[in-house]
Amino acid sequence: MGPKPSDRSNSEIEAVELNLVPYMDIVFSLVAFILFTSTGLVQVGVVNVNAPRYQDPMEAGVAQQQDPEEPEKKLNLTVGITYKGIFIAGVGGVLGQVSDGAAAEGAEKPKGPTIPLLTSDKLCRDAMQSNTPPATSCYDTQKLTREIIKIKNGFPQETKVIIYAQPDVPYEVLVKVMDATRDYEGRALFYDVILSPEIA
Repeated sequence: MGPKPSDRSNSEIEAVELNLVPYMDIVFSLVAFILFTSTGLVQVGVVNVNAPRYQDPMEAGVAQQQDPEEPEKKLNLTVGITYKGIFIAGVGGVLGQVSDGAAAEGAEKPKGPTIPLLTSDKLCRDAMQSNTPPATSCYDTQKLTREIIKIKNGFPQETKVIIYAQPDVPYEVLVKVMDATRDYEGRALFYDVILSPEIA
């Protein structure tokens, strides 16, 4: 038989001390892990804000008489690798298909890629018709380099290019496009390459 109720009230109950430090360490580690890993999922927008500059009204009149410098043109060059070919775009829009003859003034802009796939090979034609990733040899990177040189001549200070690709485009194609936009015979072109998040 157990102790009487009167004996239970007189017996000493040993106090148990609960150590919460290990549990707090685990919770802190989990919170830190979640914070560090979630920063890659958050899109952070950067707004470029320039503070207004003060200009003396007397100096403003003198400045208007002088030839003002043209504001620096922004390019935002983007090269897209698709199953149909290579698109070249900038702030002004997408560069039309490159042909040997000049397009007529006021003609409708082509809807296709700037540099379409080479269609001399049956493998390339089949890939284009079935909308599947074409082989590396189907992309005309030499023509891409010629167009990039023309763009560099118009924007000599620009160095950045954004490259994106459709899923399953061969990795070799991406490397060739990067090489075609970086330099040509020792001349630096657009060597500051930014990969689009889809392929990074």
